[in-house]
Amino acid sequence: MTDALDKRTGLPGEFRYLEATCPRAQWAALDLHPTAQHWLEVHGWFRGQMKDLVDLGGLWREEKVSAGDYRIAATPRVRHLLNNLHHHHTIESSHAFPLLSAAEPGMANGFALLDRDHDAIEHLLSLMADAANALILAGREPCADLTPMAAALTDQIDHTTALIGRHLWDEEEIVVPVLTARGDKLAI
Repeated sequence: MTDALDKRTGLPGEFRYLEATCPRAQWAALDLHPTAQHWLEVHGWFRGQMKDLVDLGGLWREEKVSAGDYRIAATPRVRHLLNNLHHHHTIESSHAFPLLSAAEPGMANGFALLDRDHDAIEHLLSLMADAANALILAGREPCADLTPMAAALTDQIDHTTALIGRHLWDEEEIVVPVLTARGDKLAI
């Protein structure tokens, strides 16, 4: 199995050694560290925002909203999601991952994998921003056909959010067990 985000179908087994003490299927019943619980809540918010954007793109594809209305509804949501993801990844990569790696040295390569994911995601977020900006600019022209730009943004949202979803899932599989096992010793 490759560890590249766009090729990965799950977390490599070498990063699952804490799973026995903190399996995902039991997270709701386990006494998770408060920071782990907060992490899951933040990821839930990202998933909700991404679902809203994908659903909005679906409405546009089904011609239930016009390309102009799609532009008005989607582009500020894209901007909001991008800003929040960038901020979240910056905190994780610069602060949380180094602390968690030090607390659980056997998982250092797992946190390095997640950090590489962030690099790949930042590139995808840039492409999504470019697609949103193209739609915004096209909408400023009277009588412009927004269809190609709306299609490009919708496709980019679908592709990017699928990969972000993969990353969020895998990140949780590493972070939640480490925080639950070692979080009381950390200043996160």
